[in-house]
Amino acid sequence: MSSVYEKYGLKPVINASGRMTILGVSTPTSDVIDTVKYGLDHYFEMKDLVDKTGAHIAGLLGVENALVVSCASAGIAQSVAAVIVKDNDWLLDNLHAAPLSVPHQIVVPKGHNVNYGAPVGSMVTLGSGHLVEAGYSNECSPAQLAAAITPQTAAILYVKSHHCVQKSHLDVAQAAAVAREHGCTVDRRCGRRRRSALLLPGGCGSGDLQRRKSDRRPDQRAGDWPS
Repeated sequence: MSSVYEKYGLKPVINASGRMTILGVSTPTSDVIDTVKYGLDHYFEMKDLVDKTGAHIAGLLGVENALVVSCASAGIAQSVAAVIVKDNDWLLDNLHAAPLSVPHQIVVPKGHNVNYGAPVGSMVTLGSGHLVEAGYSNECSPAQLAAAITPQTAAILYVKSHHCVQKSHLDVAQAAAVAREHGCTVDRRCGRRRRSALLLPGGCGSGDLQRRKSDRRPDQRAGDWPS
């Protein structure tokens, strides 16, 4: 019996890079494989599964609610849609059907508008947001970020990644302070440990969290990850 490599003419890979998207991301542990197999062998009411797993993760994180998404890109798109729709039932069903009159601009420091394997702007657009760049590619201060905020601003998007410009840019705490001062949301996406955290006015919030594969060495098991 031929291997998958032989069957499809694939090039064998020796991974010396760690958990990389271009190499298939992760090699799951046996308990993860067993759980996936159990799920594949059974049926679930999907809405109930999404709600219950989200509630369980929220309890572990000590937050109001959580949602499992397929990847960081999905997290950005759904976070953007969430801050635009809020509790508008009509907009929830018609987000892409008509021009938006509600706030839908997403402000991002210009040096954070990068391609991390997918363009940040494309993910914002998928969530029906309109990306607005603040400052310059090599500089963005709290004042420059604040200057880009208008009545149509729904959120500030902050990206922390090795893909981004690091020098002369405000940190996430400063971005959150600007957002609170102007009553808008901060959507934070971190690269080394990817997190999307929605900080709503008044300090309350909800969001989604994804641990990046490069947090561990190629020889580390999931149970050996840093907390």
